[in-house]
Amino acid sequence: MQINLVSCIFVLDSEKNDNIRKNDVKKLKVLVNNNNELPTISIEGNEIKKQVRKSISSIIGSNIFHLEQVYTMDYKSDIDIIYLGVTNIDNISELKEDYKLVDFEIKDNSLIILDNKEYEYKTIELEDNNNIEYIHDIKIKDEQVKRTLMNLLISYKRIRNNIDSTDIIFKFMGSSFTLEDVRIVYELIKDCSVDKSNFRKKIIKYCEKVDSTTNEKNGYRPSQRYKFKPLKGDVWL
Repeated sequence: MQINLVSCIFVLDSEKNDNIRKNDVKKLKVLVNNNNELPTISIEGNEIKKQVRKSISSIIGSNIFHLEQVYTMDYKSDIDIIYLGVTNIDNISELKEDYKLVDFEIKDNSLIILDNKEYEYKTIELEDNNNIEYIHDIKIKDEQVKRTLMNLLISYKRIRNNIDSTDIIFKFMGSSFTLEDVRIVYELIKDCSVDKSNFRKKIIKYCEKVDSTTNEKNGYRPSQRYKFKPLKGDVWL
């Protein structure tokens, strides 16, 4: 049985908003090859995570990304060990020509959008001996596409589940960011709205001011920029 190391790399991209009163548009993208397949390598010896990191670094021309093992999926004929990666578009220096970044979105917990194509899915709850197992039923016949979507969905749900208990949201940020940037990305991933004031109170102690400010919206007061400040021994949020 073959064991594959599959990387689900989520990248935050920003597009300038023509309306100067509005924030820049934040989008999530994922890294795929020209066949819309996830980066995949075979295991060679030990230190599996180092192998995955080396592979992704060679694809994006950078070593600035968060990486963690998420799950192991048994697809009968072989096994996928799924790794989740998170970074900002500014950290990608040179993308290999046979790879690309495509749009990715989860809508209403029932629709997956990958590279402008929509795929329906439903999460089913199965109860057995007082335990609940969640099965993701993706409505597509193409097994390879279903496999890609399944791996992405599992990884994305890991981000969504951990965003309130870890610092993973800051892995999406560039070298500096505004508090509004963090809130927008949080709402994008959680598919919800939050109170601005309360959210600021939660994250501000993890943010350290930097000298530069952003003043791209002509006629408006520049926004303070920050960098992430980890607090040793503290519980995130």
